[in-house]
Amino acid sequence: MKKLIINNKHAKSVLKLTESIIDKTGTRLTGTESCRQAGRIIYSNLEKFCDKVYSEHFKCSRDAFLFHIRYFSVSYILSYLIMIFLPELQFIATLITVFGCFIILFEFVFYFEFIDFFFKKTDAYNISGVINPKGTINQQIIVSGHYDSPYVFGFLNKHQKLYKLRIAISMIFYFMITGLCIQISYLSLYHHIVPHLSLHFIIVLGVGVFILGQYYFFINWDVSPGAGDNLVSSCIIIKLSEFFSNKIENKEQLKNTRLIFLCPDAEESGLRGAKEYVKKHEKNLQLIPTYNFNLDSIYKLEDLKFLESEVNGTISLDINLRKKCIAIAKSLGYNISSIKMPFGGGSTDAAEFTKAGVVTASMIGLDTTFSSNNVPYHTSFDTVDKIDHKAVLACLQIIEKLIIDIDNDKINNS
Repeated sequence: MKKLIINNKHAKSVLKLTESIIDKTGTRLTGTESCRQAGRIIYSNLEKFCDKVYSEHFKCSRDAFLFHIRYFSVSYILSYLIMIFLPELQFIATLITVFGCFIILFEFVFYFEFIDFFFKKTDAYNISGVINPKGTINQQIIVSGHYDSPYVFGFLNKHQKLYKLRIAISMIFYFMITGLCIQISYLSLYHHIVPHLSLHFIIVLGVGVFILGQYYFFINWDVSPGAGDNLVSSCIIIKLSEFFSNKIENKEQLKNTRLIFLCPDAEESGLRGAKEYVKKHEKNLQLIPTYNFNLDSIYKLEDLKFLESEVNGTISLDINLRKKCIAIAKSLGYNISSIKMPFGGGSTDAAEFTKAGVVTASMIGLDTTFSSNNVPYHTSFDTVDKIDHKAVLACLQIIEKLIIDIDNDKINNS
């Protein structure tokens, strides 16, 4: 297949589409009418260029994933009060703090649906389009990027440089009071001793009440416009479907590679959309060699990175595909390195494909250190003007060349 000419005009048209969808729908919290409307717009755009388009409905517990944030705050304060005023009920404080540790371990660290059954289910929709090759389908490439937008994180909306420190201190205090609860309960149960806290401990843990009390407002329930995280990625996917469309005259088709352009919902709810897609299409993903290239949080060219791992660094992504992507980027004039997903950084939809055995690459484009103090991620100012069109251009060019190289069986050549 001949090389396509992708330029700044195409990148700027992606940003224009992104802005247009936000103007029409506003924020896109999973389960809201605005999110459904955005899904319908994405569907209609993919329909122009794809052979088949799908809107796949599923239900998920939208708010279970981030529930631990407010639970931490309330359970810490409650445990502190029990320690001081009702030490004979210390086992209750132990139960609620230990349960809090389990919530963050399973829901956030490992992305299991640990407490979902406590929460109301909401409707969500994965939008996808398929373009078939002219010959036999020997392999397929899924290009993915979610379109739902997140809650605003209060700790990121202001004073971003303190973000990681505030999170770390909150965790230290919570684990401290959990450990103390366990120790006191043990002494009470097995030695029939009900220890009373010293003034020193009361003061130190009281400082934790102030810190964890602020943690309650970590999420203020406002919803971000989500331009860079992650509507722009869905619009990049729409533009790529146009480049490879069979519906446009004089476009040379891919030889043996099926393309799937996937815009999952509910990524901000703990990758629920990608998880549902993988579950529904598991047989198809295993039937022929399948690759996934996922985009998330695209802002600045200088911040573009390929991820080495997902799910807080616990799952490794395919090293050979990543090396291929880095080599492609270099051939196009981009010096893009790779990083591990920082612990506490969460994950992207790429994790669900990796867990299903799909060869996966994942790209992000944000400052993960937050040292600039002006990162739009999960803020009220995540608007289109914060996205560098050069970052969009790089994504378009890298993915386009990767698709062509895979179709030409050049995937194993650097």
